[in-house]
Amino acid sequence: MEVIKEYIAYIKDKKRLSDNTVSSYFTDIKKYLDYLKEKTIKLNDVVENDIIGYIIKLEKDNISVATISRMISSIKSFHDYLFLNHVSESNPAKSIKKPKIEKSDLDILTEEEIERLLDFPKLTTPKLVRDKAIFEVLYGTGIKVSELVEMDIDDVDLEIDYIYCNITKNQRVIPLSEITKIYLEKYIKEARPELALKGEKALFVSSLGQRFTRQGLWKLIKKHASSVNINKNINPSMLRHSFAIHLLNEGANIAVVSKILGNANLSSLQSYLNHINKNVRREIKEKHPRK
Repeated sequence: MEVIKEYIAYIKDKKRLSDNTVSSYFTDIKKYLDYLKEKTIKLNDVVENDIIGYIIKLEKDNISVATISRMISSIKSFHDYLFLNHVSESNPAKSIKKPKIEKSDLDILTEEEIERLLDFPKLTTPKLVRDKAIFEVLYGTGIKVSELVEMDIDDVDLEIDYIYCNITKNQRVIPLSEITKIYLEKYIKEARPELALKGEKALFVSSLGQRFTRQGLWKLIKKHASSVNINKNINPSMLRHSFAIHLLNEGANIAVVSKILGNANLSSLQSYLNHINKNVRREIKEKHPRK
């Protein structure tokens, strides 16, 4: 449908949502429209009860609360677009509420587990140098896996010890600790020229010499975690959460940590505060856990 293409272009170019979010919204809306088609409901004829019926179906299909919540966000955004652009005369999703998601305790790695994860006894090949740098950057900066995948070589400034994260609305400049800089510089100068295809802009490249996919990079991370006998169910946010909580445990200022992580709202860090020991707060460079 043409209207989906226009909507996707809108959230990508106007709303400037991340590629991952755009992809999720597209998948959600396609499933929603497939449901409407199955029920022979025209898009312009949708009423609130039709959307509720779809949500009930999702619940019966044992879709998780978190996924249903996201799908409702996608549907609400889609109907907002249709209404505001005069494609539909009303907004049937206006009063639809998202289910409450119970917040579970954050699962993080201990500092001992982090040491094991970052321990690469032998850096004898370009790929091992690359892998070491990937883990040092992920834990050393708190950057998301999706952000690291999108990062280009030009986003690194080793002269002033910063990397630039220009992804979506959370654009920020992140300082590098001394150890993170050492291994990132080693990768860029020694390993990347051996791995990257000519003209490739991506900072980190796969064995094909091209930009990692998010799934490919995450597969590498889980494989390495398993090889050093970390039995926790590693997830894409675990290194990021561990970075934040270890910093706070060392006394870093929560406002500084929030800025590094790209969180505009400090209340979103409330869950971290349940994990920290309250020490005297100092600046992030002084108290970095990998200093």
